[in-house]
Order: sequence, then structure tokens, then C-alpha cells
Amino acid sequence: MTQPNIGSLPAKAAALLALSWLLISPRTASADQDWPYWRGPNGNGIAVCSNPPLEWSETSNIIWKSSVPGRGHSSPAVVGKRIFLTTADEKKKEQFALCYSRENGKLLWSRKLYEGGWDSPSMAGRSWANSSPACDGEKVYLVFSHKGKLIVSALDLEGKEIWKKTVGDFVSHHGYSASPVIYGSTLVISADHKKGGYIAALDRKTGGLRWKTMRPPEPSYVAPAILTVAGRKQLVISGCNLFASYDPGTGKELWASKTTTTECVGTVVASGDLVFASGGYPKNLTVCVNARAPEKVVWKKPIRTYVPCMLTFEGHLYTVTDRGIGYCWEVSTGEEKWKARIGKSFIASPIISGGRIYASSDKGTTHVFSASPEGFKRLATNPLGTEIYATPSICGDRIYLRSASRAGGKRAETLYCIGNTSLKN
Repeated sequence: MTQPNIGSLPAKAAALLALSWLLISPRTASADQDWPYWRGPNGNGIAVCSNPPLEWSETSNIIWKSSVPGRGHSSPAVVGKRIFLTTADEKKKEQFALCYSRENGKLLWSRKLYEGGWDSPSMAGRSWANSSPACDGEKVYLVFSHKGKLIVSALDLEGKEIWKKTVGDFVSHHGYSASPVIYGSTLVISADHKKGGYIAALDRKTGGLRWKTMRPPEPSYVAPAILTVAGRKQLVISGCNLFASYDPGTGKELWASKTTTTECVGTVVASGDLVFASGGYPKNLTVCVNARAPEKVVWKKPIRTYVPCMLTFEGHLYTVTDRGIGYCWEVSTGEEKWKARIGKSFIASPIISGGRIYASSDKGTTHVFSASPEGFKRLATNPLGTEIYATPSICGDRIYLRSASRAGGKRAETLYCIGNTSLKN
């Protein structure tokens, strides 16, 4: 879709035409109410223009719930009237894309993408559907490893395949988990693995390869982060013993420093020109570097936040480690403001909304606490199911949470829409 030229129109007509463009342009009108890909609309785990409930349970503040077939650890992508998920049937070894109604949770369609050819299982309960979808309002993009290859599919909003692209080899260590991100007219993916990984950008319209940059032959699991640091857009990624930055338009390396561990999972976060990463193999390390002088470490700590992503908010870095310890550090110095036991174990990443941090544990409980350096303050503890491995998505006044329960030896997944039922229309 091409934006109209309104430069030569009378002022009133130009204004009306501009307004009509805003109304029909994909995602524009409801961008603040969407969660289009991993880590949300700004890629930082912070929900904008949101006011979700503080407390909920199986019997309170549930707008709707819907069964999710199979198993997956991917997060919901929420755009317009639709919610997209990935899942896998472990018995049949099939991988699927799913689409639900945002209004009532009805399953609108299910599309089988791949069958067989599974790699080794992922960690944390085995899932062959870890990578979260990305949606631009016209297409939904999905990334899977299949028969030793990394394959990207683009479907329209009704589930019809538009294109499919094999990007390269993928030699599994613990499965594939990195989620794609949208940058301009491209879809950016990462695929670090033992035989030599890569980052790549595909044309969203055609699937054509725009660029591909090779990475060291080490396993890692980090999704790319598109950050504005040091005065420009940068694609920043950790792992493979590197903290590295690339031009997201060309894939050209901007800088790289040997300041991280081999294996990382959590997406890089930033505060100003400071960028942060944490890894867990072969050593525990949380590190801060300045994108203007990345060869020097600003500060580091022998603390591991391996799978969950960290958060930056109002000059502080927050994390909930895999083992359930929460920290708040001052971003420029690493000074510890507080340390607290949040829960037992975490795979899902925390999200900030309205100055509150929502952190879902493996045991099915979402802990809510203040995003404040003034000491740890727990606000709510919300059990829902018995397992949560997928990071929730927060849009407006609702939370979309993928949870699982076990009963009678059987495991069943559910997608919940959580909101203040007293405000339900």
C-alpha cells in the first residue's frame, strides 16, 4: 500500500485524506493496543497504554479462555481482531500455526506447517514450538527448524500460505527458540548453532533474502533486538562469546566485543547507550557495555539470568533469574537496590505495565511487584494452571496468558484472556 501524496491538496482535503490513510493503514490505528511480536510493540517487554488487572484467578477476571491443542512455549502475537500462536503435536510430530478471535477466544483456523523431521528436544519441558509469531497486520510470520533446516513461513490472516523460505542449516543443540522481529520492510531472524549460525533479513512481501551475516560456530538462542543506541538503529545480539551489533538494514557488523558467555537466551535490553545481556554457560554472567565504547565493560556481575529476559525502566535494570531471585540494579553503576525471592523457577520473561512487573513462574503463578528501586514490594500472587512457560502478552487492559494444567496424568494447555470483568461490555 502506497501512502497518498497530499502535498498539493487544499488544507481541509489534505487533512481528511491523511485521516483516512491512518484509518486504513495496517496496524496504525490500534498499534498501542497490539502486541505484534516477541517483547511487544517496542521490543522491550514494556506494555504501552495499558491498564491490566492486578489480580485474577480461575474464577475471577477471566474474560474468556480457549483450549490450545498440543504443546508450545511461544507467546501470543496480538494484532487487530486476531491472536496468533504456534504449537506442536508431540505424538504425531506435527507443528501448527493457530489463530484465535481476540473478542471471544474462538479458534478461527489451524494450519499444519510441518510433519516429522524434529530435532532434539528443547529444554524446560520439551517444546517444538518455542519461537513466537510476528504479525504486521497483513501477514503472520513463523519460524521453525525442520529436518536440519531453518524455515520461515508467511501466512495471510486467514491462514493461507503466501511464501516459504529455507534460510539455511540449523544444527540443534537444545532446539530452536529465537523469535523473529519486524524491521522496516523486512523480517529479521537469528539462528546461532554449533556448525556456524547466522542472522538474516527477509523481504516481508516476497520472502527474498535481503542479507545474511554469518556468526561464530557456537550454540545460542537469542532473538535479535532492534535498539536505538549511540545515535542510530542497531541490531544487537549476545551469545557465541560476543556482544555484537549489526546494521539492521544491511547486516554489516558495527561492533563486537568478547564480553558475554557462549550460550545466552534472553533478548538484549538497553537504557540510553547502555546495553545489557546475561548468560548461563559456561559461566554465570550479567554484563553492561556502552554502545559508544563497547570494547570496555561498564559493569558486570557473576549472576545468571539465562532464559528470562531482563527489563530496563526509569534508570534501573530489573531481572528475575531462572531460580526465582529478583534484582534491581542502577543501570550506569550496577549498584544493587534490592534483592528478593520472587518464586521458585522461571522460564517466561517478565513484562512491565503501569509501573508494575508481571512475572510468570514455571509452576503456574504470575507474581506482580512494583517496578521501583525503593525496595521490593509484592503486589499480588496469581495462580492459574500448574505450568507457565510462555511469556504473556499485554494489550490495553487485557493480558493474554498461555498456561497448562495437569490432571489424571494428562496435560492440557489453555489460552486465557485476563481483564477486569467489572468493566466488561
